[in-house]
Amino acid sequence: MSKKNTATSRTERAAVAVREQERQEQRRRMTMILAVVLVLVVVVVGGTLWMRANDPSKDLAAPAAGSEFGLTIGETGAPHEVIIYEDFHCVHCADLEAVSTEELSEFAESGKATIEYRPVNFLSDYSERSTNAFKVVLDAAGPEVAKKYHELLFERYDEASESEDGLDDDTLVELAVEAGAEEDDVRPGIEGMAEQAWVDEATQAAQDAGVQGTPTVLLDGKPITGGADDIANSLADAIE
Repeated sequence: MSKKNTATSRTERAAVAVREQERQEQRRRMTMILAVVLVLVVVVVGGTLWMRANDPSKDLAAPAAGSEFGLTIGETGAPHEVIIYEDFHCVHCADLEAVSTEELSEFAESGKATIEYRPVNFLSDYSERSTNAFKVVLDAAGPEVAKKYHELLFERYDEASESEDGLDDDTLVELAVEAGAEEDDVRPGIEGMAEQAWVDEATQAAQDAGVQGTPTVLLDGKPITGGADDIANSLADAIE
């Protein structure tokens, strides 16, 4: 074979090798791209399924206002109905109470909305004790005093949050008296957990309704989600 033919053969072999290398590199890039796309699909689909499965607003079947497990303010039959499941040891509930209680009370007084607060025991021993105390006050002194007591419990949230024990029984009684109850009417029930069965039933009823956390807020039967300010603003925009 001549030197010219030998050089040509080498050039051709080199060209073939380069083309094969380029094809392999292209296949490698395509494999990587497909792998990335597959991972993204798995993440998106998995995230969507997770959000659906963990959406606290789905599958709620809460009874209308007037439940035996709540404090109702405002006239029944108002154009709007707000139901709030809450825990007296829940920071987000305390935040919501702080930014919404005044306006919700005004809506109730003006006949624009019926508001029902449904305290539950989701978090701690104090959740149970404070909800028991709330029910004792409601039965002993009526809804107006219970509403004030409800406000005072959340006003003292920072103090209650310092431990799982929350406010002691003496403080729960003192707040009840400050709200307008007679000490002799409420102290035995608060100290003796007279309404523990009611607390258990109220909590179970909330869970049976699909409530998974607090606060859970429904406006005309539909969940309102977001932070405290978001919920308060959504309620105000819808009811005003």
